[in-house]
Amino acid sequence: MTAELPSNTDAIKSEAEDKRAHPRSKRDQIVAAAIKVFLENGYKATSMNRVADQAGVIKATIYSHFKDKEQLFIAIIEELTIKKIDLNYEDLEPLMVLSPEMFIEQVSNKFSVLMEDPEYLRLFRLMVGESERFPELASIYVKTVILRGMDLATTYFDRHPELNIADSAAMAHICAGSFVSLMTWQQILGGKKIRTLEVERVTKMLKTLICDGAQHRGKHN
Repeated sequence: MTAELPSNTDAIKSEAEDKRAHPRSKRDQIVAAAIKVFLENGYKATSMNRVADQAGVIKATIYSHFKDKEQLFIAIIEELTIKKIDLNYEDLEPLMVLSPEMFIEQVSNKFSVLMEDPEYLRLFRLMVGESERFPELASIYVKTVILRGMDLATTYFDRHPELNIADSAAMAHICAGSFVSLMTWQQILGGKKIRTLEVERVTKMLKTLICDGAQHRGKHN
């Protein structure tokens, strides 16, 4: 008697049961596979079929979590940035109550994690390299990472009038720009092989600008 082979319906049913039992792990499995496929093949060459094969799931499973490739790409950006540095945008109060020196230190520490992370650097190179053909990639990154980080810093400066910062958004831009340009120069363009500039030195000067400069700005307001 020949054993009955499992049908595609059985596979879908098994996957559905597994999704109910482990709803988060299935999504994580897809995101992990997507990271590998996107970073190896680029944005254009990545398809949902490739991600499904890498994740070991059917394509319908991916669409049950992500409506399209763009949404999946947003998920990997969040995975390699916001989650990597353990930043909870749902509860920013612990950051808001830090002293200015500690706030800058926290921002610096989180940036340092990304600056030394190979997967994040590959993601950044991918976006820079393909942003001309796919301008939506840069837009996604700016909205998902840059603007959220700048809004966080802007809110912090607004909450601390003792710093005497006349334009919180501009100061947030200066802070973000300092770290992003450092990463681009040192890691993406290979500047650290020519002239090294440590994150700590940039952090120290930002503290001087923001904290030590508060008293000077107060005299001229």
